[in-house]
Amino acid sequence: MPATPHLAPPMSDGPLSRPQRPWLSILIPVYRAEKYLDACVASVLAQGQEGVEVLLLDDASPDGSAEIAAALCEAHPGRLRLLRHARNAGLSGARNTLLTHASGRYVWHLDADDVLLPGAIDGLRRIVDESSPDLVLCDFSVLRERSGLKHRIRGEGHCAGFDGGSNRVESDRSRLVAGLMRSRCLQAWAKVGRRRVWLEACFPTGRRLMQDVAVMPALVAATRTFLHVRKPWVGYRRHGESAWGCSPGALRLHDAVASLRDLKSGMSGIPGLDAEAKFALDYYCLRSLARISGRIPKNADRRQGDGRDVISDAFDDMFPAGPASTITACHSRGWHMRAWRLRRACELARRGGVPDAAGDDAGVGSVGANR
Repeated sequence: MPATPHLAPPMSDGPLSRPQRPWLSILIPVYRAEKYLDACVASVLAQGQEGVEVLLLDDASPDGSAEIAAALCEAHPGRLRLLRHARNAGLSGARNTLLTHASGRYVWHLDADDVLLPGAIDGLRRIVDESSPDLVLCDFSVLRERSGLKHRIRGEGHCAGFDGGSNRVESDRSRLVAGLMRSRCLQAWAKVGRRRVWLEACFPTGRRLMQDVAVMPALVAATRTFLHVRKPWVGYRRHGESAWGCSPGALRLHDAVASLRDLKSGMSGIPGLDAEAKFALDYYCLRSLARISGRIPKNADRRQGDGRDVISDAFDDMFPAGPASTITACHSRGWHMRAWRLRRACELARRGGVPDAAGDDAGVGSVGANR
């Protein structure tokens, strides 16, 4: 995995007074978050747990986020610590820097536009006290400015962060990989880990999209025990400024594909994965490539470097034998409609997102949205 970025040492607004080592560090990178930062920090401080350090890092944000962060630290002395980057390092660089400054036994990455739901820290503390797993996986809720009936039907009030056993400590990496891939929740904020575990999973600097996907193999490889709690602990905010909320652009598509390549090669290199884990990994990667290809506008000009060649090349490199074995495995599970959708979507991805002569790209949306 990439090393921690070589940056000027971040400026600090002073050390916290710590009579003993915190049991938890909550790490919040701050960039263009002026509309959400107050709510994010308030959701953490309202839970009032002792032994929790909260680190904010201003990643040279061009809006008013730095001033808001400084005001929050002044209003809550001893409870918050503010770090600053002299220049913007991106989300990956900010997370890596925060991790090097964290002193808690456990680390929780939290995005500045999200919130911790009530009872999250208490719930985590009980698990840590009782069983101390290397990694704790949690569920989440989707927060929208306007939530309608279709969102409630989708179950956005409680989304699974893991598809496998719950409320028991496990050590089978195959089950961990399969559960992550089936849930399609690879976001770092749904995975609270020991600091030593997260230190093995540096985020890839310079990536603009799907950074969390790229670090999952290293995180899994460093994890000896894990536990999934079937409760939503994070409120994940969906809005137009989020990573997939706008057209990703060619460079961001390159980053997304690079992260998928890292995921596939990294997970495939973990020894001892069983057939179910390998199938879940392949199914996730194929669907994700299809989803990415579906993001390319139909009227995009290939001469402008729209990312189509990157997607088709990745498809051939990651699946040199094609998707046939994965599609067959879908049929064996009775997933006949999913197999049909996957086949159609793979045809599109192999062409780099170019529809056929009839303009038929059916299945891409379905593959990207439904399991």
